[in-house]
Amino acid sequence: MQPRSVAASGTHTPRSFAQLRPLTVDGRGVADIRLVQVEDGPGRGQRLLMARNATGIGFEIAVDRGFDLSSVTWRGVNIGWNSANALPWPPHSVDAEDGVGFYRNLDGLLVTCGLDHIGAASREDAGRYLHKHRKQVFHPLHGRVSGQRATLSGYGVDWSADTPKLWAEAVVRQSAVFGENLVLTRRVELDVFGHAIRIADLVENRGFRPTPHAILYHVNFGYPFLDADTELSGDVGIEASRAFNEGDRRPSPDFRDYYEEMPLCGSSESASIELRNDKLLGGVRAVLTFSPRALPKFGIWRAFQSGVYALALEPARPSVSGPTAAMPLGAGEVAHYAISLELGPTSEAQSSARAGQDYPSARPDSGQAERSS
Repeated sequence: MQPRSVAASGTHTPRSFAQLRPLTVDGRGVADIRLVQVEDGPGRGQRLLMARNATGIGFEIAVDRGFDLSSVTWRGVNIGWNSANALPWPPHSVDAEDGVGFYRNLDGLLVTCGLDHIGAASREDAGRYLHKHRKQVFHPLHGRVSGQRATLSGYGVDWSADTPKLWAEAVVRQSAVFGENLVLTRRVELDVFGHAIRIADLVENRGFRPTPHAILYHVNFGYPFLDADTELSGDVGIEASRAFNEGDRRPSPDFRDYYEEMPLCGSSESASIELRNDKLLGGVRAVLTFSPRALPKFGIWRAFQSGVYALALEPARPSVSGPTAAMPLGAGEVAHYAISLELGPTSEAQSSARAGQDYPSARPDSGQAERSS
């Protein structure tokens, strides 16, 4: 049975602004975003932004954990990855356990790594910061930014735009006295009637000394989207895709996780990597798109151990050479990044049934306007 459009499943399909407004006067019948606080469990006390649009995409932003995407669903089906950690708050120290405390926090669809280091825990000379007591910098696994609280700039549904969209924006700072002062400004958008979550990042060195900078987008997929039938394709080449698709993707208690770097092929302006599961809801795909010019390194992380069972796509701005020689940002210098995650059915035939195609491009004047914290 083919999945039907949400709009088509009702008794009346709105096709104009005049039809839509009487049905959902403030727009919440098709899209919403709201700020909530977790009240129980390991994550108690943290803020989440919970959003949904007309095509069946839902997502959560962990405001107090680097403004990352803690959950993404499509038509109610989980796309992202959930660990046993259950999004703990406050996060555990990333410096603990010889720098692998990161693993006690790791959870969610997107975990941003950086902003001055990615990769294994290590130490490096701190002479650039010109302080007698700061001889070395310790870098924990994948850096510190994913555990930093964000300052929320605003969020809402912009019904006045030519293309109505949900949006949220925040600022995340990673800093130390006589150390780095790196600021991430992040904006997340999703068109009300669209199919792609877009993330635009700006990283700025707010300090007055050159500071190493590296960033990695740890985009994690889990069950049920990830299973033995999930396949890889896109700008990693036919051979890399074939090797992945012919491998065993089932969970195993003895599986040892590993990272595999994959050279990108095609345009230097845009790369797209697709994961698809043809047996889930008749076929579901997720397409990650980014600029190889800004994020020239790409690889996948297989963590198919039973009870972990994750697959990550990882575009990155890497170190120049060695584990800690990240490319520096000069005082006041900025770096721009953008990624998007498109969700939908796998075939052209199913595309016609996407939720939202029967909705109008309406702009309710009484909807939820942009608001600031």
